[in-house]
Amino acid sequence: MHKTAATILFLMLAASCGGEMAEVPQEADGTKEAGTVVSVTPQPKPAARQNGGFLAALFGGAAAPDAAPDTDAEGVEPAALVLPEEAEPVEAEAPRSDIAYGTVLPYGEVAKICGLTPRQMGKQVAQYPEKRPKHRLYDGDPGNTELHSFYLTGFADGCARQFTAALAMFGSVEMHEQLRYGLPAEVQPYSDTDKAYERLKRKICGKPKRKPCGGQIGKLARDTVFLSIYERFDGSARWSNLLLHRGELVAQDRKSGV
Repeated sequence: MHKTAATILFLMLAASCGGEMAEVPQEADGTKEAGTVVSVTPQPKPAARQNGGFLAALFGGAAAPDAAPDTDAEGVEPAALVLPEEAEPVEAEAPRSDIAYGTVLPYGEVAKICGLTPRQMGKQVAQYPEKRPKHRLYDGDPGNTELHSFYLTGFADGCARQFTAALAMFGSVEMHEQLRYGLPAEVQPYSDTDKAYERLKRKICGKPKRKPCGGQIGKLARDTVFLSIYERFDGSARWSNLLLHRGELVAQDRKSGV
């Protein structure tokens, strides 16, 4: 009787799994009394379910071939976190390559300069993020409020970027959204960096234009930041914004005060 009870229990478990009944071995006709050997003829499994099904998963079998793709802990598929080359929002002006140390650039230009030590770049005045920074900003002539050289590190190629400004500062994506989506900002045309940010936001946050990133803002902010470059120290008539994402300069614009 123990054998029969075990068989009935196994059948009940399989019945709770719907279509898995086809996988449950059936007792052959002519089952004998308790205490004798029962002849069991297993039924073949359908070819499409050889590696899947509830019972296979329950006992550590292979996953079903049509299982849904995994997502990360925040519910976003990993592919959605990658910005393909063809999806680059706005191509930034290519920086002048490998300028010599001591070169003075015109305001508004960004150039690549390699091999500098922190001492050569001057004094570090800012970093982003504050914890575990990816980008560091150096002032080549601290205390000077006129146009002079600044240096920015944290690019994928290992080289710094040099530019000329009277003042430069980081602006977080959270701050950008507060300013860009506020009522006064709605009348201002979208710049290249605005358009680039919208494309990144749609990829990472899944939000349309003119809508805040929402719950994914922390993920976006980890490796995305704006850098504002001012022509004058006190109320600049002109300034430039750089949008940095994953160690690349993805967009740049120039703006003028009203």
